[in-house]
Amino acid sequence: MKRDPVAEALQALSEAAGRPHDAATLALVRDSLAHRSNHVVARAARAAREADLSALAPDLITAFPRFLEDPVRRDPGCVAKTGIVHALLSFGDAAASDVFLRGVVHVQREPAFGPPIDTAPELRATSAMGLVVTGHPAALTICVGLLVDPEPTARAGGIRGLVASGRPDVALLLRFLALRGDDEPGVLAEAFSGLLGFSADDPVPFVAQRLGSDNRDIARAAAMALGDCRRPEAVVALRERLPGEDRPDVRHAIILGLVASRDDRGFDVLLELVARGSAPDSKAAVEALRLYAHDDALQRRVNAALDARRPAPLTRRSPGRRAGGTAP
Repeated sequence: MKRDPVAEALQALSEAAGRPHDAATLALVRDSLAHRSNHVVARAARAAREADLSALAPDLITAFPRFLEDPVRRDPGCVAKTGIVHALLSFGDAAASDVFLRGVVHVQREPAFGPPIDTAPELRATSAMGLVVTGHPAALTICVGLLVDPEPTARAGGIRGLVASGRPDVALLLRFLALRGDDEPGVLAEAFSGLLGFSADDPVPFVAQRLGSDNRDIARAAAMALGDCRRPEAVVALRERLPGEDRPDVRHAIILGLVASRDDRGFDVLLELVARGSAPDSKAAVEALRLYAHDDALQRRVNAALDARRPAPLTRRSPGRRAGGTAP
């Protein structure tokens, strides 16, 4: 059988993952970063990140430019470049700023069924975060630029970068983004979640108001963000909105938000839905609560709610008696 050097290299890296601090592992990962295969380099970058092999930062920095040359052929899917940037981000190495600056502007359109697709949005998003983490002076300007990127993954990354900066004035920009809207619910959810992370000028009422938006994407994004922030007043907003919400997809988002909140009062609402809600609501609540399959006490409450929902078995009539009458 013909040898497959790429498969062998990937197998060696997988085996070395169990020995992250061996000198041999460090040498193997370093050598693998110089491999021709973009998949081997991506796996080596992941190994460096997972084992916190920050000594390999210079090797990662050296490997990156190679995949910017003829990138569609050398790095289809952008896997090597993205893996390298993820690893450098985890190290927080300011020496990687040149990599981040090149990554954040890289667009890689590849052939597909229909129009070409851009495979670099995650690279741009991660590179922007790298600039924020390492304190690059252009970081916030670059993140703002990503807010109008054609790709939602990059736009969401720009929002995460702004939030990670910790600057309180970012909250005003996030409010603007929330009011302007976005075609992608995930981007809106990032804006809402980022806004809810700021304590000044309590944002919960602002986000909760979006639950009633005529735009279902906005309403669903607000529901998920309110659940994820795990603030008691956010759970109250979700509980109060649920009874009057008649759009099934928004109701489902509110249910998911209550589950994500990990709040006992939210669980009480969900268990009530399991026991006495409509069939779709009950099913959605049961499925959502499976997230806590490891919580035996909660699952016992779910089972009790399901038992309460089931009709009581019919009492068996005595022989010779008719329903509603007496024996002849």
